[in-house]
Amino acid sequence: MSGQRTLFIEMREFDPTDYSRLVEIYSANYPDYPRSEGEWRSRDESLDRSKYYLQRYSFLENDVIVGFGVVSHVTDMFHPRKFWIEILVDPVSQGRGIGGAIYDRLTAELEKLNAVIAWAGGREDLPRLTGFYQRRGFVDKQIAWESRLDVSRVDFPHFREYSENVQKQGITLTTLAKAQKEGQDSMKKLHELVQIISADMPSIASFTPTSYEQWEAFELKNPNLLPDGYMIAKDGSIHVGLSTVWRIDKEPRSLIQGNTGVRREYRGRGIAVALKLAVIDFAKRNGYEKVKTWNASDNAAMLAVNTKLGFKREVGWITLEKSFA
Repeated sequence: MSGQRTLFIEMREFDPTDYSRLVEIYSANYPDYPRSEGEWRSRDESLDRSKYYLQRYSFLENDVIVGFGVVSHVTDMFHPRKFWIEILVDPVSQGRGIGGAIYDRLTAELEKLNAVIAWAGGREDLPRLTGFYQRRGFVDKQIAWESRLDVSRVDFPHFREYSENVQKQGITLTTLAKAQKEGQDSMKKLHELVQIISADMPSIASFTPTSYEQWEAFELKNPNLLPDGYMIAKDGSIHVGLSTVWRIDKEPRSLIQGNTGVRREYRGRGIAVALKLAVIDFAKRNGYEKVKTWNASDNAAMLAVNTKLGFKREVGWITLEKSFA
């Protein structure tokens, strides 16, 4: 008789009481990227479920949650039959086939949804994870490099010319906090700019615009957004560039700098550098020590800006794709 135990995993739909366990397992897998229950809930609850699919499952062994699986649409690459999957297994339970069992259940879900494409994420420094997907027919599609900046090492006087040059061109920098006071019209212009800039970002699938309501729910109502640090470049009444920033619940001295971008016709004029500097200056003035950002490896222009400002490249996050067509 073989000594191998039969794996018996029970699957059920995710329950809101599972968030604490989700945070626990995620943090155990990615200790450098702690997320709070509030951050998970906010994102889940702000998704327009009438348009976008999101289904998370909890996997239990002997009544204890040992992993999670999720199938969801990607809002800015929306296609009714293309989905993102994610598998999380408690590290103490890894290596026993639980990840494979979760993958099989998610694949059955994808088949029910008539999926043509599935995407998943891996990391350069986690070959076991990327290998897991590659063995199941996924191929690497894109790598996004994380970069981190030590705010105390930025030589602001050295970069003063960027802000001065931008001012000479008649470009003014303002904040989201000020723009919000200008009312709905200003927010509609900002939403339009976000879509224009996002459409130009390197991506593995064609960009799909997000409605004003969904953008407002995801971004403006995100409890971690910092309106006083979110920078907007304007040419008169035209919104021409932006750089978003939000705080991290479990890393009170760190910020995440999200999309930074400028309208095509305004590029090459130092506006992106000035925007990023304004966010970094906000970080310094408010006692933040570190700024994290991510860029696709083929986004040469923004990588050059980050290098110039002193961001140091960290690990690469890999997006993998599998065709079910």
